[in-house]
Amino acid sequence: MRFVSAAFCRLLSRLLLAAAFFVFPVAVISQDNSAKGKELYDRIKGFTLSGAAAPVKDLVLNRDRAQMTFNGTFYFPVAIDGHVTGAVFIGEGKFSAEVPPSEFEKANVKRLLGSDTVESDFKTAVFRFSDDTFERLGRAVNAAGVPEQAQKIAGEVDARILKQTGANLPARIALSILNQEKPGFFFANFDGGKRGRFSLLLDYQDRIPVANFDINAGEKGLIFTHRPEEMENEVWMAFYGHEDYQRGTVEYSDVNDLVDVTHYDIAIDLTDYKKTTAMAARVMANTRASNLRAITFHVGEDLGENDNRRLKKQMRLKQARLSGIDVAFAQEDWEGGFTVFLPGNVPADQTLEFTFTLEGDLMYNAEACDCHYPRSNSTWFPRHGYLDRATFDLAFRHPKKFKIASGGVRLSEEADPDDKNVMLTRYRLDKPVPLLTFALAPFERHSQMVKWEKGGFGDPIPVEFNSLPGSVMAIKEDFILAEMDNSLRFFTTMFGRYPYPSFSAAFHPFNLARVFPRF
Repeated sequence: MRFVSAAFCRLLSRLLLAAAFFVFPVAVISQDNSAKGKELYDRIKGFTLSGAAAPVKDLVLNRDRAQMTFNGTFYFPVAIDGHVTGAVFIGEGKFSAEVPPSEFEKANVKRLLGSDTVESDFKTAVFRFSDDTFERLGRAVNAAGVPEQAQKIAGEVDARILKQTGANLPARIALSILNQEKPGFFFANFDGGKRGRFSLLLDYQDRIPVANFDINAGEKGLIFTHRPEEMENEVWMAFYGHEDYQRGTVEYSDVNDLVDVTHYDIAIDLTDYKKTTAMAARVMANTRASNLRAITFHVGEDLGENDNRRLKKQMRLKQARLSGIDVAFAQEDWEGGFTVFLPGNVPADQTLEFTFTLEGDLMYNAEACDCHYPRSNSTWFPRHGYLDRATFDLAFRHPKKFKIASGGVRLSEEADPDDKNVMLTRYRLDKPVPLLTFALAPFERHSQMVKWEKGGFGDPIPVEFNSLPGSVMAIKEDFILAEMDNSLRFFTTMFGRYPYPSFSAAFHPFNLARVFPRF
């Protein structure tokens, strides 16, 4: 495979040696349970109905602020390690959910649905869960045949939600079971009524709302539908849990992060930038939860459904290692991330060292100026949680005709001793930041120093603008440097001393700008 070429391995080795001081003690764990975790995931993913059925009349299921009434039959899959993780309903049902005490949500529901509540009838429903839903629905289970319609509904839901949202429901359920989450996870998809197809999501650990909907203020529940003509999801209502409203306060989603990523060593091979990018990411993370057996990471989640970007342009995980040991993982087509299954129950307050090897069509190529940028400036590398802050060491292997612009301090820029047409460039950012990006282009660098008056804001700050040659595009570098100088002075006066060792910018040929710490 291309991503394990000798040159790329040397690049990664040099990066790891340069950042050796970031090595921490790692929990001593066995490898036995990693494959078992993946096996659990595969069995949940199967979702084959077993023939167990439960006819119901006027059965009411309450989930947080949602109430569902059923007249018909539930069909269930076989239990997996004692857990029934799904159900299909065919019959007649009603759904209603009271809008929370939020003026925004009330106005949103009124605008989108023309109603003061979210309500609908339905003829079919499919459920995916790790909580006690089966105990509530399957009290009178008997053996019955499986209607073709029921198995068809079961077989379609996971793939459809995966394509539409990037969320892997079987992986979310496996994570919940393996990590013994309380409360558990609940998802329902309804169809055949006046509202068409829509979904209810209850995720009390905030994982799918954060990773796949960018809703990150502690909301536990979502009611949403998919708009195929726009290839987007429309959230009818987002809400906190009942207990949150009773307390009058809510914790932000990051309190449920399983790990705190502290440092990245990322080696990136851009020598074939128009087709494939290879990446090896060494990730240092401290565990925040007890008895961890699985951890999710986000990558490429905002690539979207349009033009099959999340399917065709995603960074695909090729190998996952923990402390030098291969571990099992799950990443499906269309998924906006991946799940790693740990080789044992890992306690809190341990430092884990992951190495992820990924490959994909990462770069967007602006042919007019021969400039190349990650398709997503903020989701191109694996992350956990929302805007978790970490330090970075980056190493790039790239064609000699280009330069790399990135965040942090440029440590070196030298020819590859084994290939005269390739350069090796390294950056380091030792101030923790949530996001970082880079660009590849025939840059010409222009710089100056921002000097403070005596008794001002510390040492002079180098300012650098990565421009293009005049033969490609006429750019007023002096003006841009002056504006960068003015910006640095203004915001330093307003908010205090600039915390980074330098301030850089790069040419961006689009009708928007991307702003990150230092770059």
